[in-house]
Amino acid sequence: MEGKTAGFVWSPAIGSGKKGLLSGVCRSRHGSGPVGAQRWAMQHTLDGVKVNGEVEAVRNYIFVRIADVPDTTESGLFIARKDEERPNYGYVVSVGSGSFFPTGGKIPMRIKENDVVLYGKYGGQNVDYDGVKHCFISQDDVLCTFRDGTYAAENVLPTSDYVCVKKDKKAEQTSSGILLAGTAGEQPTTGTVTAVGPGRLMENGEIEPLLVQPGDKVLFGKYGGSEMKFGEDQYLMTRVSEIYAYWKE
Repeated sequence: MEGKTAGFVWSPAIGSGKKGLLSGVCRSRHGSGPVGAQRWAMQHTLDGVKVNGEVEAVRNYIFVRIADVPDTTESGLFIARKDEERPNYGYVVSVGSGSFFPTGGKIPMRIKENDVVLYGKYGGQNVDYDGVKHCFISQDDVLCTFRDGTYAAENVLPTSDYVCVKKDKKAEQTSSGILLAGTAGEQPTTGTVTAVGPGRLMENGEIEPLLVQPGDKVLFGKYGGSEMKFGEDQYLMTRVSEIYAYWKE
């Protein structure tokens, strides 16, 4: 009989019997029949605990193999400037089946296996899986994926209600002379939208439309979002709720 530990869905036949792992974020897959039996026989380690079968994410969690953040790539991608600001990235090895709103509506998984994802620095749970760094994160932690898995500004695909903004390099004024990007020496708080997510799924099953679209100019908060750098250009991944205003050029 299978039972839940404080960690994941656990079978007495699996592992060393140690408890205290990953509450509600993963399970060990073994199944039945020839294929299932073969998977069940495959032994792995999760934070030093031996488990038979592959470990999979559950609910709205995503299992990510963490990649080292490069200083730069061939396409010129830099991730932030300060270590504490850096988002993480890696590729998805397992996704849960989705979760539910309190009212009962299903929240589907938009992230798929093998997607290359960028996600926030904080949150999630890091684990050692077969000697390699992995992380369990929720779908809400994912900032964007990359088209074809290629790191380039034009391949950024924001998730949910995230917006990718190319930050202005210096302060700009409106036609009436209002300074929008702060005083000299401060980081700009205006920029141009380059990509938007599909929108936030609401409890009634509808998608909240995004008012901003690629090409719009926006005003955003100083401290929100996660910074990226492609070549010499600074970008910001931010939720649409952190954008104060937009206008057409």
